[in-house]
Amino acid sequence: MAGPEQIWPEAVRTLEAGKPFALATVVNVRGSTPREVGAKMIVRTDGQFGTIGGGCGEAEVFRKARLLLDEGEGARLTEVDLTGDFEQQEIGTCGGIMDVFIELWSPERDLPMARKLAESSRRNLPGALLSIVNPGTSGRAALGARAVIDLSETPASASILGLDRAALQQLREQVADAIPGLLEVGSDGVLRPAARIDANGAARLFVDPISGAQRLIIAGAGHIAQPLAALGSMLGFHVTVIDDRAQFANRERFPSADEIIVRPFKAAIDSIWLDRHCYVISVTRGHAFDDEVVRAALRQAARDPRIFIGMIGSRRRVKTTLERISADGVSPALLSQVHAPLGVDIGAETPEEIAISIIGEVIRERRTRARDDFNLGVKLGQLERSEGIRGGTRPRPTAAAAGLHETGETAAK
Repeated sequence: MAGPEQIWPEAVRTLEAGKPFALATVVNVRGSTPREVGAKMIVRTDGQFGTIGGGCGEAEVFRKARLLLDEGEGARLTEVDLTGDFEQQEIGTCGGIMDVFIELWSPERDLPMARKLAESSRRNLPGALLSIVNPGTSGRAALGARAVIDLSETPASASILGLDRAALQQLREQVADAIPGLLEVGSDGVLRPAARIDANGAARLFVDPISGAQRLIIAGAGHIAQPLAALGSMLGFHVTVIDDRAQFANRERFPSADEIIVRPFKAAIDSIWLDRHCYVISVTRGHAFDDEVVRAALRQAARDPRIFIGMIGSRRRVKTTLERISADGVSPALLSQVHAPLGVDIGAETPEEIAISIIGEVIRERRTRARDDFNLGVKLGQLERSEGIRGGTRPRPTAAAAGLHETGETAAK
């Protein structure tokens, strides 16, 4: 499925070819839905790019998007009800409701904005696209008005949305969290989360964070790394494989990897600028190398604690490694964000199963940030417990590892 790092370059290519398109974005969901808030697809006269879940719901959105293209202007909010029409031939697996915002993008008006979004996505710069999905009765902004919030710039670019300085500061804080969401503009000018789009006169805007490709950085090129790299590529991660042995870290063993680095582990990690989009996974051939990887990643996590850092290993080995790092002055708060042992508790034994356990924890952290006894790091290590986004908290995104060492040592189950 196309992510932001693919959607925005495709938008630029379409507009540069002189073709308008309709952008359909999931702005709110209720119940079980096939795609998450922020999922989007581009609809052109010659087809579509991306998906919001397929099936009859997507087909209806596609039809409405084509109508908007034919009209040549405007925007519309549509409700996609997936709760089940049992007379239809195609029954989806989900039974929720999606609110989808459809807006027209034209070459003459929107190419500069599309280029800015594509560049921000390519460079993983923090920012967001803001869109008015319901103007309310205030008349301060029109349906479909949009602006880009760039955290490296002043918020003046969003003035077209009719927001005051306090609301703009709230927006910048929401953008910094990198979580998409629907917000309601209260009569006092304060922004509040909106659970649904009701006709109560309040304006509503959608905050759509710009994110580039999520990076899966695998330290160690052994038998766990191979299925892990393949899974990462399948899920759309930019996959980097690191090892100090060219006979292991090579294109023949990792055909799907985007980048292969043959260097000592510390030097390789130091050469990569880690940020909130990075998931560092240590599956090296020995704990001395795991120690090297985790220390190097933690030095950058002191700058950005949202970096996901993970290490596989038995309970005893993980405890020894983290205690050694702690003794060198690394703060307990930072160490409590290390996912170690890494993986979700599915009783994994084989390299392929362990890779699934690892990628399962990566997905869980990426999507929900929930951490409990299903995480081996919480159950057996010192990973900080969290209810996650759905529970109302927003812990710092981090990483961890657990499973099997290249020597054959299994992680504690």
